Amino acid sequence: MPSLRKIFMAVLFISLCAVRFSHAEGESLFMMENPLIGEKAPEFKSKNLQGKEVNLIQLREGKSTIAFFWATWCPHCREQLGKLAKAQEDFAQKGIKVILVDVGEEASQVKPFVAKNKIGFDVVLDENSEVAESYNIIGVPTFFFIDKDGTVRAVEHFLPEDYSKYFGNG
Repeated sequence: MPSLRKIFMAVLFISLCAVRFSHAEGESLFMMENPLIGEKAPEFKSKNLQGKEVNLIQLREGKSTIAFFWATWCPHCREQLGKLAKAQEDFAQKGIKVILVDVGEEASQVKPFVAKNKIGFDVVLDENSEVAESYNIIGVPTFFFIDKDGTVRAVEHFLPEDYSKYFGNG
């Protein structure tokens, strides 16, 4: 009779295989369903950390864009900010713009965090969560990958190592 450990290992192996093969080749396990995939990214107007009103078209500058919805209180968001910072040079080389959309917080909460962590990306405040709502955000962190034409190509909870595939740069 097989030992309990062997049965457990077999069940674990089968479960992992099922998860692995239930996703298409190269598809992220963290990719999200979102009705905006394949659609134009919703335009928005909001204020940046300096209090200036900005919009998505201005911020994108006609480039492939990663819009990262986050909050200072979110530990997973802080982890993803670290990944974004490490990839900053790669983004610049590939012509990818990164926009950070802080959800539900005021400038007085966000400015000190951005300064302390030396964040070098454009930060937009979504104090009333209106932008997040228009993007069908169900939680943070959430990444939107928007191509040069302004079309949402993918939505993920985490920054995948192969993010360039969404822009044809990979």
